[in-house]
Amino acid sequence: MAQEKRQLMVVDDSEVDRIILKSMLMADFNIQEITNGSMAIEYITRTKDQVDAMLLDISMPHITGFDVLQFMRDKGMEDLPVFLITSEPTRENVERAMAFKVEEFICKPFVKDDIQRRLRSRLGVIPEYDEQKEDMTETRAYISSLQSIYQRYLVNFGKKDDRYRVMEDLMHILLTRYSRTKQGKGLDANRIELISKAAYFCDIGEMLIPDKRMQLLEGQAQVAETQQSHTLLGSSLVQLNKAKTSSYFVEICSGMCLHHHERFDGKGYPDGISGKNNSIFNQLCRLVDDFEDKRSKFYGNNSRPVKFIIKRMLADDLGMVSEEVLQLLEDCEQQIMDYFVRSYG
Repeated sequence: MAQEKRQLMVVDDSEVDRIILKSMLMADFNIQEITNGSMAIEYITRTKDQVDAMLLDISMPHITGFDVLQFMRDKGMEDLPVFLITSEPTRENVERAMAFKVEEFICKPFVKDDIQRRLRSRLGVIPEYDEQKEDMTETRAYISSLQSIYQRYLVNFGKKDDRYRVMEDLMHILLTRYSRTKQGKGLDANRIELISKAAYFCDIGEMLIPDKRMQLLEGQAQVAETQQSHTLLGSSLVQLNKAKTSSYFVEICSGMCLHHHERFDGKGYPDGISGKNNSIFNQLCRLVDDFEDKRSKFYGNNSRPVKFIIKRMLADDLGMVSEEVLQLLEDCEQQIMDYFVRSYG
């Protein structure tokens, strides 16, 4: 499914580093090479609404990466995702970066897979699906094994996976509809299957969080912080599978684990990313997660309030996801209602 390429600035005084980064990222991004901090400031001033992210070297002569960040702060451009390039993320550099609300570092020597994954995830870039490399048999075997582990965890804590099965089914309904639109053209049955299954695992990082009863002893603030960490933990867990034959599912699922609590208005977590910088698949996961939370929490296994919940979400949950995603929900109202009638009567 072809996507319009995002616009990426690579700001580095080292020609060699620029060439390396461009070769790594040109398949996913249109690269604008900038050779110094002064040119970066001039370029971002002219094209601020056309740039999707910046890779910014810290150590440049005259105008450093931090000088560029200060300029961006003064001009109200802090919402632009920035990845700082450094040979060594020293404590001083990390603290200065955090003061500018930048927590992303790209360290030398560059690791192609890591940089590609982080930029794709941060900017909502969907990996290409290669039917020659993606072995559905192996991918399904991996999914089955991962699901068995997750189910055992849920059982041990007195839970069931009903919630995640419903989320998977709702994703399938929404994605099937999306595949019939211009934007979703090329989303075939295999991709729909894999993306829908990815939603099932969105909270799998909770397996790696200590028992919540122990967290309560450390205070509510610690509980909230630890709970938010399940996004990063889940993403890291899924990425343990390095098999090329399952790379599409792994990248989709790890991104969904990491970003399904983001909001279109930028008020979500863990990164506070907004708008087009979060993929539509992650937004759909956020939508079905919130939908199933409302339905199961207040109504249990009851199909009757489904239309009411959809109408409330369309009216009250502005800013959570894009208008495109909300339109999909509205368009699928009858199919969703039919699904719950079949499931619960």
